[in-house]
Amino acid sequence: MADRSAHRTLALEVDAPTSTDRATLPWPWWLVVGAGAVGVVAAGWLLLAGLAALGWLTAADAALPDALRLASAVLLLAYGAEVVIAGQPVSIAPLLLTGVLVLLGQPVAALAARQAAAADARPDDTGALWVDGGPVVARVAAGYAVVHAVAVLVLGSTVSPDAAWRGAIGALVVGGVAGLWGASHALGHDPRRDWPVWLRSVPSAMGAALLLVLASGAAALIVGLVGGRERVATLQDSLEPGAMGVALLVVIQLLYLPNLVLWAVSWVLGAGVGLGDGSLLTIQVTDVGFLPAIPVLGIVPEAGIHPPAMLWWLATGVLAGVVAATLVALARPRARFDETALVGGLTGVAVGLLIVLLASLSGGGLGGQRLAAVGPETAALVITAPSLLGLAGLLAGLIIGLVRLVVHRAPMGEKTAEQPEK
Repeated sequence: MADRSAHRTLALEVDAPTSTDRATLPWPWWLVVGAGAVGVVAAGWLLLAGLAALGWLTAADAALPDALRLASAVLLLAYGAEVVIAGQPVSIAPLLLTGVLVLLGQPVAALAARQAAAADARPDDTGALWVDGGPVVARVAAGYAVVHAVAVLVLGSTVSPDAAWRGAIGALVVGGVAGLWGASHALGHDPRRDWPVWLRSVPSAMGAALLLVLASGAAALIVGLVGGRERVATLQDSLEPGAMGVALLVVIQLLYLPNLVLWAVSWVLGAGVGLGDGSLLTIQVTDVGFLPAIPVLGIVPEAGIHPPAMLWWLATGVLAGVVAATLVALARPRARFDETALVGGLTGVAVGLLIVLLASLSGGGLGGQRLAAVGPETAALVITAPSLLGLAGLLAGLIIGLVRLVVHRAPMGEKTAEQPEK
């Protein structure tokens, strides 16, 4: 029997006959990474170029080269670059497109990781093939991120050198996320294996709390769309887009759907959303001035003070903090009440900071002057989100720990009382 105690961090075990089946291409892993990364960038550009070409067909005064340049500019936007569109600086990243680029890169990295693992695998004394997944994942992720960034830099140079470099930096991050995700999933590599037992549950608890907050933001967005459907329709009709124009408007606004959800998250957590200089939308008050003629902005309610019942949306943050603390506390069944309170509070704060990070990525500029800063009020959110979730997590962890203490002492007290009778 082989001694596999030294393989605790190994991420892949394959039998000799099946290792060749998993490596389905005769190419080395680095060639898969290179071709795949360039292919993902090309696929994203072709998708946007097709949409731009449709817009060109419906606009009598548009030129095809300008439409294709617009596709390149929007692709750079997805990587966090600032570009100039119709003479106005725009820096709000279409996060749905960013997510699509991550998803497209995931299978590429997975295939490259299997190729690299098959090349690096070594047999143990039983004949089974083993490979250390950590270095393979790191190598594939780094390679994919670098090639991805270079491809974006080359494409972005046709738009603007400054935008190209900013886009390349964003592509390095996007490529790294896609590479780590795809390679780790392909090899079953989980870095949490080396973490303390109680800490392994924290990412899952944070994920559950984050999903709850995002679901609440999506619900608030749906409520706004239903309530403001007439204003949305009026704005759309004022543009006179035609059938093809309506389809393009829908697609463009869908690209920004994750942004709108994160804006709604900032709203339900009490921080609010800024819609230009001097404009603010919170659960307590709406104070907005001039807005661009974007149909989805018809969800913005009339200016004025909202009823106190709107404050119930803050319960989202409280419930998310309770969920995070509960999941972490359940993973520590023997922890004292002070430990469950501390870990629950810290987990809630961590989720709040993660929300702030995501929200900060969803905002940007829609032009100069008044619309130079549009999106979540991150300065307020950095206070409300960690505080709300952290306090809720602290109290939930404390209550769970105290309940455990009472439940644990009750059987011991009964046992002590029965001892004299024996």
